[in-house]
Amino acid sequence: MNDELGAVQAALGARARLLQWADGGLVVDLLRAASGEGWLDLLTTPTTVEALAEAGGVSAERARRVVEVFVAAGVVRAGEGPAYVLTEEFAALNGAPAGVRLDDAIDMIAAARGRVRSAVSPDVRRTWEQDALVVARNWGMLPTAATRAIFSMAYDAVPAYRDRLAAGGPLLDIGSGIGGALLTTLTMFPELRAVGVERAEDVVKELRERAEAAGVTSRLEIRCADAREIDDEAAYEVAYWAQAFFPDDARAVTLATARRALVPGGLLLVQELAPPAQDAPEARLHSALDALVADSRGVPPVRTAEELAAELRNGGFEDVQVTTTPIGRLVLGRRVLDQGPWAGPGRRRRGSA
Repeated sequence: MNDELGAVQAALGARARLLQWADGGLVVDLLRAASGEGWLDLLTTPTTVEALAEAGGVSAERARRVVEVFVAAGVVRAGEGPAYVLTEEFAALNGAPAGVRLDDAIDMIAAARGRVRSAVSPDVRRTWEQDALVVARNWGMLPTAATRAIFSMAYDAVPAYRDRLAAGGPLLDIGSGIGGALLTTLTMFPELRAVGVERAEDVVKELRERAEAAGVTSRLEIRCADAREIDDEAAYEVAYWAQAFFPDDARAVTLATARRALVPGGLLLVQELAPPAQDAPEARLHSALDALVADSRGVPPVRTAEELAAELRNGGFEDVQVTTTPIGRLVLGRRVLDQGPWAGPGRRRRGSA
């Protein structure tokens, strides 16, 4: 009897935790539905439950229940009188400042759920193609005054790299995505010329469209190619590697490619995508889920700046330094001056934009 009672209590505890985990997913689903019905746009200004009900074609009681969920989740707050309005954070996200869009974040969550659902299936291979554009959109921002201010804080922390950008580069951008970093950097430095390399065709298509909109196409060459296939030699003063999206089996070759493509003494910059997880249950769970989703895409879990620094040193870079900036930690490495047969004078430069 005692054993059975203990099992029931344990099962009830596990069920309660399961339901707690599900709450966040239900809020995300409700957000997607409300966004699709235009409710979030209405809630950018004080709106009554009755107005939401009329817009959605539902009862006032149903609309009130939705609003109660959003209030509890911190999505909306009570305004003046009987009205409600989006909280400051969600009003900003709904407004998509600099291309940081609610829909992109929700699409990213949906893609991650799909990855998790197939994680224990032996027939599912690790592949990056199916949601490459979703991932790129979630991380890519538009080149605006705000993003330029953000990148300026980072570049000011690595002045040697910044000064070469200002002098015109050229820059090799490896793993360009939809150009959040690349296009912003080009709009910051009017003399800069660059080559962007991205292997996903749908991502390249959007990158080209965004480059046109940013007015930088005359200074940018976009290549739809695997970074390992770049054969440029001693062509670039600086390179940026979006390392977080590169699988283990491609990293060493990509680093060698970047090293070869840089001029002797050229600089390679990489970024720690996220700091190490804190030792709290929620943080550990988040880190473990991120690692699982990353593995299903064929890429490694988040690497610390120290791990990236070691990777650059193992890849033949010297003077490797970790720099803390207001937007995270950066790792900068220098190509050895006498490295490789291409380092001698008179070697023809290839691939500059």
